[in-house]
Amino acid sequence: MISFPPFSHFPIVSDGMILPSIPAHLLDCYRGGGPDLRAPKRLDTFLSLLKKLEQDFRLDMRMFSGALLRSFRLDGIEESANAVETDFLLPFRASNFQFHKYKLLMDLFLPTQNLLQVNESLSLTDTCFLHRIMSSTVRQWERGDEGIVCPLSAQQRQNMATQSSGRIHSRCPIEEGVIHTDWGPIAPGTLVAAMASSLEPQRVLVTEILNADIFKAGISEPLMASAKQEWFEDIEAFLNTDDQPIAPDISNTWVATLAGDLAEVVVNQGPRVGSVENRLVVGSNNRWNDTYLPRDFYLLPQNASVVDWHFTDAEILAGIDGLIIANYLSQWVETRRTLRLSQIIDMYYSHEGISFNPRVKACNRQSLFNEIFRRETLLAEASKFANVLSLRQITVYVPVEEMDRISEAAVSAFVTYAPSLLRRYHVDCHVSTSVPYVDLLVATDGAWARYEVEQFISWVGGALEVSLQPNTLALIHGNTGNFIVPPSHNLTDVFHHINNFNDTWPNRLNLPNVLSRVIQYSRNKSLEEEISNTSAGPSTVVLIVSPGGRPSANELLRSTELMHSLRMSFFDVYFAYVARDLTDFQNINNQYLDYSELFLSVTSTAVNDVVDAVDTFVVKNEIPTRIFGPHCPFNDTIFEQSEYEDFVLPERKVTYRIHPFYMQQQTFIQFKIRNGGQGELLVCSWRGADASHNCLTLGNRDTRIFNLTKPCPSADFCPPAYFTVAATSTDNICAHNDCRMPHQAGYYITHSGLRCLSLRSSTAAWKSDIDLILFLYLIYVVSFKVIF
Repeated sequence: MISFPPFSHFPIVSDGMILPSIPAHLLDCYRGGGPDLRAPKRLDTFLSLLKKLEQDFRLDMRMFSGALLRSFRLDGIEESANAVETDFLLPFRASNFQFHKYKLLMDLFLPTQNLLQVNESLSLTDTCFLHRIMSSTVRQWERGDEGIVCPLSAQQRQNMATQSSGRIHSRCPIEEGVIHTDWGPIAPGTLVAAMASSLEPQRVLVTEILNADIFKAGISEPLMASAKQEWFEDIEAFLNTDDQPIAPDISNTWVATLAGDLAEVVVNQGPRVGSVENRLVVGSNNRWNDTYLPRDFYLLPQNASVVDWHFTDAEILAGIDGLIIANYLSQWVETRRTLRLSQIIDMYYSHEGISFNPRVKACNRQSLFNEIFRRETLLAEASKFANVLSLRQITVYVPVEEMDRISEAAVSAFVTYAPSLLRRYHVDCHVSTSVPYVDLLVATDGAWARYEVEQFISWVGGALEVSLQPNTLALIHGNTGNFIVPPSHNLTDVFHHINNFNDTWPNRLNLPNVLSRVIQYSRNKSLEEEISNTSAGPSTVVLIVSPGGRPSANELLRSTELMHSLRMSFFDVYFAYVARDLTDFQNINNQYLDYSELFLSVTSTAVNDVVDAVDTFVVKNEIPTRIFGPHCPFNDTIFEQSEYEDFVLPERKVTYRIHPFYMQQQTFIQFKIRNGGQGELLVCSWRGADASHNCLTLGNRDTRIFNLTKPCPSADFCPPAYFTVAATSTDNICAHNDCRMPHQAGYYITHSGLRCLSLRSSTAAWKSDIDLILFLYLIYVVSFKVIF
């Protein structure tokens, strides 16, 4: 049974009335069609934007969740059927049915303040993206792609197409306000509203709603008079033993979730089909345009001729998840007041679950919902709210008794449909695997078109959790070696760069150009680490995707020279080659065999084949974080290194590597790890491919030291040194800005005795070598063109 915190029995009016016009800070999301939003509508992109806002504004979860709704959510926005945009007219307005429920929720049930200065924190693209995925509406007009998305026969098209002021309704409209998760589509606006309501619980009296000026505005006097007469007479007719009126009230958490959406079914479908369960449409027939790159969520006909979207699958799943989380959230916040909204959502949609109660997670959705759901509660809440909502939406008064009959039928339809929906999107819980911290550079040949590259980038960004971990993702032009996407920390930035790239798309792989870019990137990265006194960090992984061609002999020669130059100075750069024929790539690095090359064979150019190979051998591979020495003294400057702070989740582990270069010519190396006091750690060390590990337990605030005496037995034999850190227990107290989850355990790494890197002193020579190699390569290109 659902148990919420104590309620207030009066409406608290929000910070300003919700209006149907587009607010000033969102106008540019609609002018001229707004920015092109190409990032995947997925959980990780949503969470990355929440995290940015949380870090910038530092509000507690109660204030932040309410402010987030007020700043970014506006349901029911639709484009006018035939208005034309001018400097003074914007043909978009919140005029569809979704707006009325949202307005009631925000005006009367959920007190909020506008505390987020949106334009100071997010780019226009990010602002519009977050607004679109939080605002429930449907793009109903025909777009022109229906013949591909939802093809029908000529007779079916004639039956379905209806004219509206010169525009045709799409037979597969696009539902906005939806994101993709592993456990089905969800409406983030509904989920956030449920959490905000549970942290500010209200039970608002129906009589107080009917008397509120903010509610009565815009409703005709005869309609209000009929409603008041029936409601107040009913209250006076039912007295308890103490002669106190039984005052009907409505829960804001139910309004924000299932009861609010079900009331929309009652109000919008009931007058048309009556109180017949099998004629009321609950749920939706839907699909994403692409599971690798989910951008558009299509609503398809439930039967031969009708597309209803009054209570969609995404809204049902988000409503169920919202009620589950709301049942516990106030307790969790009371236990740890530093909890963030993004952390709760991230934990719930994971296989590990909420750290305070690991059983609470999306893969247990069915059993959790069965435990808390009561049909009679949903009926009572939906029926009362439907009576209130109907006054805002329809011009003829519907008696309470009739509304109750329709509500009964709607609840029956929901109870019939929900179990099949939950089974359809159920994914069993399993133990998740560690995801490496890497800076990924991707280069492709001409086998893929632009959209296929976008599919892969979207997938690999999600698989490596680029938007949630300290990783970066970059895309290198296969021909020129220039960045299409410079190293970026989240997928909204990645796709913003791709969208703004207007040059010719790669039609082949020019490997020497790609390697030249990798060398320049590695040098810049190393110099930045020197400035920041960094002592450890993500390894670089260069992913060469070339299933469609082979480099020429001369390109291989130049590539070998460039690889030699790279390996002389930058030791923690991993290369993963994906090709149908790997022979040529296997001969590029024939001198520096240091466990940092992967060769992935595929049988076709299909994105699916490449995804499967990369997932198995890169994403699920233990690519270690790099431990490296300082830069060598230069011009009387000594380069120091600071301790490295990192975090580990209890279900995962973090691997570190010291490359042999940093141990050569050294007599004594010390690796020290200090527990940050958030849980018990297990630290292990080993050398090379040695199966025996030396493991030590590290209690809270403890320090462990690993000494390597004469780490290289000879100049020809010096295996790398590895360390892993895992959390064996956690205190759930990680409140650092870099804590993705509260049950992460933090620790600090310091080291000494590593060989220094003479990058500064060799900069001029290095640049001369690279310039010479590039010059020779240009001569080769010119000669090649002359010959052919």
